[in-house]
Amino acid sequence: MSRLTLTVLGSGSCELRAERSSPAYLVTAGEAKLMLDLGQGAWRRLVEEGHRPEQVRAVLISHHHLDHLSDLLPLLFALKHDPVMRENAELRLVGHARLEPVLAGLAGVFGSWVQPPPERLKVELVEPGQSLSLAGLEITTAPARHLETSLAYRLEYAGGSLVYLGDSEATEELAALARGAELLVVHCAATDDNPKPGHLHPLAAGRLAREAGVKTLLLSHLYREVDPELAVRSAGSVFEGLVLAARDGLVVEL
Repeated sequence: MSRLTLTVLGSGSCELRAERSSPAYLVTAGEAKLMLDLGQGAWRRLVEEGHRPEQVRAVLISHHHLDHLSDLLPLLFALKHDPVMRENAELRLVGHARLEPVLAGLAGVFGSWVQPPPERLKVELVEPGQSLSLAGLEITTAPARHLETSLAYRLEYAGGSLVYLGDSEATEELAALARGAELLVVHCAATDDNPKPGHLHPLAAGRLAREAGVKTLLLSHLYREVDPELAVRSAGSVFEGLVLAARDGLVVEL
Protein backbone atom coordinates (compact mmCIF):
# COMPACT_ATOMS: atom_id res chain seq x y z
CA MET A 1 0.00 0.00 0.00
CA SER A 2 1.26 3.47 -0.90
CA ARG A 3 2.18 5.70 1.99
CA LEU A 4 2.11 9.45 2.47
CA THR A 5 3.58 11.92 0.01
CA LEU A 6 3.73 15.68 0.55
CA THR A 7 3.98 18.07 -2.40
CA VAL A 8 4.76 21.70 -1.58
CA LEU A 9 2.47 23.90 -3.65
CA GLY A 10 3.33 27.12 -1.85
CA SER A 11 6.44 27.63 0.29
CA GLY A 12 6.17 31.39 0.71
CA SER A 13 4.12 33.90 2.66
CA CYS A 14 2.00 36.98 2.03
CA GLU A 15 4.85 38.35 -0.12
CA LEU A 16 4.04 38.39 -3.84
CA ARG A 17 6.89 36.42 -5.40
CA ALA A 18 7.20 34.43 -8.61
CA GLU A 19 9.26 31.66 -7.03
CA ARG A 20 7.25 31.18 -3.81
CA SER A 21 3.48 31.02 -3.74
CA SER A 22 1.56 31.36 -0.48
CA PRO A 23 1.24 28.36 1.87
CA ALA A 24 -0.45 25.30 0.39
CA TYR A 25 0.45 21.60 0.40
CA LEU A 26 -0.90 18.50 -1.30
CA VAL A 27 -0.94 15.25 0.67
CA THR A 28 -1.36 12.00 -1.23
CA ALA A 29 -2.34 8.91 0.77
CA GLY A 30 -2.82 5.93 -1.52
CA GLU A 31 -5.49 7.07 -3.98
CA ALA A 32 -6.70 9.90 -1.74
CA LYS A 33 -5.60 13.51 -2.14
CA LEU A 34 -6.09 16.34 0.33
CA MET A 35 -4.71 19.82 0.78
CA LEU A 36 -3.31 21.68 3.75
CA ASP A 37 -4.17 25.39 3.52
CA LEU A 38 -5.17 27.35 0.43
CA GLY A 39 -2.90 30.35 0.06
CA GLN A 40 -3.28 32.42 -3.08
CA GLY A 41 -2.22 30.44 -6.14
CA ALA A 42 -2.83 27.03 -4.54
CA TRP A 43 -5.08 25.67 -7.28
CA ARG A 44 -2.87 26.99 -10.07
CA ARG A 45 0.16 25.30 -8.49
CA LEU A 46 -1.82 22.08 -8.06
CA VAL A 47 -2.66 21.97 -11.77
CA GLU A 48 0.90 22.89 -12.75
CA GLU A 49 2.13 19.88 -10.74
CA GLY A 50 -0.09 17.61 -12.82
CA HIS A 51 -2.96 17.03 -10.40
CA ARG A 52 -6.69 17.38 -11.02
CA PRO A 53 -8.67 19.61 -8.62
CA GLU A 54 -11.77 17.41 -8.76
CA GLN A 55 -9.75 14.54 -7.25
CA VAL A 56 -9.01 16.46 -4.05
CA ARG A 57 -11.17 14.96 -1.32
CA ALA A 58 -10.50 17.36 1.55
CA VAL A 59 -8.98 20.70 2.51
CA LEU A 60 -7.65 21.35 6.03
CA ILE A 61 -7.34 25.02 7.02
CA SER A 62 -4.82 25.92 9.74
CA HIS A 63 -6.06 29.46 10.45
CA HIS A 64 -7.86 32.40 8.96
CA HIS A 65 -5.13 34.70 7.66
CA LEU A 66 -5.45 35.52 3.98
CA ASP A 67 -2.19 33.90 2.89
CA HIS A 68 -3.60 30.58 4.17
CA LEU A 69 -7.14 30.64 2.77
CA SER A 70 -7.34 33.11 -0.14
CA ASP A 71 -7.92 30.29 -2.63
CA LEU A 72 -10.99 29.19 -0.70
CA LEU A 73 -12.98 31.74 -2.69
CA PRO A 74 -12.13 30.35 -6.17
CA LEU A 75 -12.77 26.85 -4.82
CA LEU A 76 -16.30 27.77 -3.74
CA PHE A 77 -16.92 29.47 -7.08
CA ALA A 78 -15.63 26.47 -9.06
CA LEU A 79 -17.68 23.97 -7.05
CA LYS A 80 -20.78 25.89 -8.06
CA HIS A 81 -19.97 26.79 -11.67
CA ASP A 82 -17.04 24.79 -13.12
CA PRO A 83 -18.75 21.86 -14.93
CA VAL A 84 -15.98 19.40 -14.02
CA MET A 85 -15.96 20.36 -10.34
CA ARG A 86 -19.76 20.67 -10.19
CA GLU A 87 -20.23 17.15 -11.54
CA ASN A 88 -17.31 15.27 -9.96
CA ALA A 89 -15.98 16.92 -6.80
CA GLU A 90 -16.89 15.55 -3.36
CA LEU A 91 -14.89 17.61 -0.93
CA ARG A 92 -14.74 18.05 2.84
CA LEU A 93 -13.60 21.42 4.19
CA VAL A 94 -12.13 21.14 7.70
CA GLY A 95 -11.32 24.07 9.92
CA HIS A 96 -11.80 25.70 13.29
CA ALA A 97 -15.40 26.32 14.37
CA ARG A 98 -14.91 30.02 13.65
CA LEU A 99 -14.49 29.24 9.97
CA GLU A 100 -18.29 29.38 9.79
CA PRO A 101 -18.52 33.20 9.98
CA VAL A 102 -15.80 33.43 7.31
CA LEU A 103 -17.94 31.37 4.95
CA ALA A 104 -21.02 33.37 5.91
CA GLY A 105 -19.14 36.59 5.18
CA LEU A 106 -18.14 35.40 1.71
CA ALA A 107 -21.74 34.43 1.03
CA GLY A 108 -22.83 37.85 2.25
CA VAL A 109 -20.61 39.52 -0.34
CA PHE A 110 -20.94 37.14 -3.29
CA GLY A 111 -24.29 35.49 -2.58
CA SER A 112 -25.27 32.22 -4.21
CA TRP A 113 -22.26 32.36 -6.55
CA VAL A 114 -20.11 30.90 -3.77
CA GLN A 115 -22.64 28.53 -2.22
CA PRO A 116 -22.02 25.12 -3.83
CA PRO A 117 -24.46 22.21 -3.57
CA PRO A 118 -24.14 20.29 -0.28
CA GLU A 119 -23.21 17.10 -2.12
CA ARG A 120 -20.12 18.87 -3.49
CA LEU A 121 -18.89 20.44 -0.25
CA LYS A 122 -19.28 19.27 3.33
CA VAL A 123 -17.99 21.68 5.98
CA GLU A 124 -16.59 20.02 9.09
CA LEU A 125 -15.85 22.36 11.99
CA VAL A 126 -13.54 21.11 14.75
CA GLU A 127 -12.09 22.28 18.04
CA PRO A 128 -8.43 21.81 19.07
CA GLY A 129 -7.85 18.31 20.37
CA GLN A 130 -10.58 16.78 18.24
CA SER A 131 -9.77 13.79 16.00
CA LEU A 132 -11.41 12.64 12.80
CA SER A 133 -11.10 10.05 10.04
CA LEU A 134 -10.92 11.34 6.52
CA ALA A 135 -10.21 9.62 3.19
CA GLY A 136 -8.52 6.71 4.96
CA LEU A 137 -6.36 8.95 7.17
CA GLU A 138 -6.52 9.39 10.90
CA ILE A 139 -6.21 13.08 11.77
CA THR A 140 -5.52 14.60 15.17
CA THR A 141 -5.68 18.31 15.93
CA ALA A 142 -4.03 20.51 18.52
CA PRO A 143 -4.03 24.25 19.22
CA ALA A 144 -1.30 26.23 17.50
CA ARG A 145 0.05 29.41 19.07
CA HIS A 146 -0.70 32.05 16.46
CA LEU A 147 -4.40 32.97 16.49
CA GLU A 148 -7.15 31.77 18.79
CA THR A 149 -8.49 29.86 15.80
CA SER A 150 -5.17 28.22 14.82
CA LEU A 151 -5.05 24.45 14.40
CA ALA A 152 -2.14 22.06 13.93
CA TYR A 153 -2.76 18.69 12.30
CA ARG A 154 -1.22 15.23 12.59
CA LEU A 155 -1.98 12.92 9.66
CA GLU A 156 -1.42 9.16 9.86
CA TYR A 157 -1.80 6.65 7.07
CA ALA A 158 -0.43 3.14 6.47
CA GLY A 159 2.32 3.56 9.06
CA GLY A 160 3.34 7.01 7.83
CA SER A 161 2.85 10.21 9.81
CA LEU A 162 3.27 13.90 9.14
CA VAL A 163 2.54 16.93 11.28
CA TYR A 164 1.61 20.33 9.89
CA LEU A 165 1.81 23.24 12.31
CA GLY A 166 0.78 26.13 10.09
CA ASP A 167 1.95 29.38 11.66
CA SER A 168 2.86 28.87 15.30
CA GLU A 169 5.38 29.26 18.05
CA ALA A 170 6.69 26.12 19.73
CA THR A 171 4.66 24.65 22.58
CA GLU A 172 4.64 21.46 24.63
CA GLU A 173 1.31 20.52 23.06
CA LEU A 174 2.80 20.74 19.58
CA ALA A 175 5.84 18.72 20.61
CA ALA A 176 3.47 16.05 21.89
CA LEU A 177 1.42 16.16 18.68
CA ALA A 178 4.58 15.69 16.60
CA ARG A 179 6.13 12.98 18.79
CA GLY A 180 7.87 10.40 16.60
CA ALA A 181 6.44 11.73 13.32
CA GLU A 182 8.28 11.01 10.11
CA LEU A 183 7.83 14.57 8.84
CA LEU A 184 7.29 17.85 10.68
CA VAL A 185 6.32 20.84 8.51
CA VAL A 186 7.20 24.07 10.29
CA HIS A 187 6.57 27.61 9.12
CA CYS A 188 9.96 29.23 9.58
CA ALA A 189 8.89 32.81 8.98
CA ALA A 190 11.74 34.62 10.71
CA THR A 191 15.48 34.62 11.26
CA ASP A 192 17.19 33.73 14.51
CA ASP A 193 18.27 37.37 14.87
CA ASN A 194 14.81 38.77 14.14
CA PRO A 195 12.14 36.40 15.52
CA LYS A 196 8.47 37.16 14.88
CA PRO A 197 5.72 36.64 17.47
CA GLY A 198 3.43 33.79 16.51
CA HIS A 199 6.02 32.14 14.27
CA LEU A 200 9.14 30.01 14.47
CA HIS A 201 12.72 30.77 13.50
CA PRO A 202 15.34 28.15 12.49
CA LEU A 203 16.85 27.44 15.91
CA ALA A 204 13.42 27.18 17.53
CA ALA A 205 12.24 24.87 14.74
CA GLY A 206 15.29 22.64 15.24
CA ARG A 207 14.74 22.48 18.98
CA LEU A 208 11.08 21.55 18.51
CA ALA A 209 12.00 18.80 16.04
CA ARG A 210 14.59 17.46 18.48
CA GLU A 211 12.15 17.50 21.39
CA ALA A 212 9.49 15.74 19.33
CA GLY A 213 11.93 13.14 18.03
CA VAL A 214 10.82 13.46 14.41
CA LYS A 215 12.70 12.00 11.47
CA THR A 216 12.62 14.93 9.03
CA LEU A 217 12.07 18.67 9.49
CA LEU A 218 10.76 20.75 6.59
CA LEU A 219 11.17 24.53 6.89
CA SER A 220 8.58 26.47 4.88
CA HIS A 221 6.66 29.79 4.78
CA LEU A 222 9.96 31.47 3.93
CA TYR A 223 10.07 35.26 3.74
CA ARG A 224 12.67 37.07 1.64
CA GLU A 225 14.75 37.78 4.72
CA VAL A 226 15.13 34.06 5.50
CA ASP A 227 18.09 32.50 3.68
CA PRO A 228 17.07 28.85 3.14
CA GLU A 229 20.61 27.48 3.36
CA LEU A 230 21.39 29.39 6.55
CA ALA A 231 18.05 28.31 8.02
CA VAL A 232 18.79 24.64 7.32
CA ARG A 233 22.23 24.91 8.89
CA SER A 234 20.88 26.69 11.96
CA ALA A 235 18.10 24.16 12.57
CA GLY A 236 20.55 21.34 11.89
CA SER A 237 22.90 22.63 14.57
CA VAL A 238 20.43 21.48 17.26
CA PHE A 239 18.56 18.69 15.42
CA GLU A 240 20.31 15.53 14.20
CA GLY A 241 17.62 14.44 11.73
CA LEU A 242 17.22 15.51 8.12
CA VAL A 243 16.45 19.22 7.61
CA LEU A 244 14.99 20.46 4.31
CA ALA A 245 14.11 23.93 3.02
CA ALA A 246 10.80 23.95 1.16
CA ARG A 247 10.44 25.20 -2.38
CA ASP A 248 7.40 25.21 -4.63
CA GLY A 249 7.16 21.82 -6.32
CA LEU A 250 9.24 19.94 -3.74
CA VAL A 251 7.98 16.38 -3.19
CA VAL A 252 8.72 14.54 0.08
CA GLU A 253 7.92 10.84 0.19
CA LEU A 254 7.53 9.26 3.62
